[in-house]
Amino acid sequence: MGFARVDEVGGRAHLEQLSVQPASAGRGIGRSLLEAAIDRARSLGHRSMTLCTFVDVPFNAPFYASCGFEECAEPGRALAALRTREAQLGLDDLGRRVVMRLRL
Repeated sequence: MGFARVDEVGGRAHLEQLSVQPASAGRGIGRSLLEAAIDRARSLGHRSMTLCTFVDVPFNAPFYASCGFEECAEPGRALAALRTREAQLGLDDLGRRVVMRLRL
């Protein structure tokens, strides 16, 4: 039905991908997957989790904000490099993106 992929970027837990099959949307699966990813990051000693997402897609930045993530104005070197790579891959052509962080 879905999955969450968490990597480490700059020594922090980073939610690389959260995906739920469209037919399963709206059932709380994404929120449950995110909560499990957050719990795992905490258990590994991480003090925050970051992610990069689209600002204007309702199930992206607004969803993460509802889960406590906040826009990160100064993402640091590793996340800035990740954002540069995303731009090179053309993601910024699809819509405005933002780095978000949740303190654990």
